[in-house]
Amino acid sequence: MFSFCPHCGQTPEQAQVPGQTVVCNHCGQQIGVIPLPEKAVVVDQTEELIRRGVAARCPLCRQAVEVKTQGTVKAFVPHFAASPQRKMCPNSGKPLPAAAPAEAASQRPAGGKDLSAFMTRDAIRVISCQANADPLIEELTLEYLDKSDRVRLQIEALRELLGPDFRMKAYPAALHRGQLGVWGNARACVVARKHEKGGYQQMTEAEVTQVLADFKQHKRLFFE
Repeated sequence: MFSFCPHCGQTPEQAQVPGQTVVCNHCGQQIGVIPLPEKAVVVDQTEELIRRGVAARCPLCRQAVEVKTQGTVKAFVPHFAASPQRKMCPNSGKPLPAAAPAEAASQRPAGGKDLSAFMTRDAIRVISCQANADPLIEELTLEYLDKSDRVRLQIEALRELLGPDFRMKAYPAALHRGQLGVWGNARACVVARKHEKGGYQQMTEAEVTQVLADFKQHKRLFFE
């Protein structure tokens, strides 16, 4: 199920049925196809991380959250609550609830490993530009346990740069760079290479140079 549109960040407001192609009723872009139910799950990686003690289930938002040690106390890392408003969960940074001895023993990390060994990391260079300023090269570093979180975290990163009201649109057609996309509003925008499965990905050095030149010569096209 799609809880948000990867193009505009809004929540789809229609029924979602397995096998159905979902089109965002806000921006009109195709979001994707609702997958059919899987018959079996071979490995539950999240539960394995909880068992190892490098993640824990937050009692407030019920999500599996990375755990970090602060002195002698384990605490939840800052994380968003599971809600459309994307608000920070009140349990962010707070110590884990006391566990029973048997439970605590079962959650102890095997071999002293921490969550970093299991996380996927993306460092993606994008170009951001304010309507009244010069463009900047930004590097967005994203970390996630589950690959299905990739697009959601990318949208959250764009919200940090652009605020909540932005849309995805094509790169200015006159500049002939169809592999790139523009996420923005009337005040600011971000340019990156589009990902075939939604969201964005790293640009090449040549593309970065081309985009900077395009902003210098045709900036108004990005805010039309």
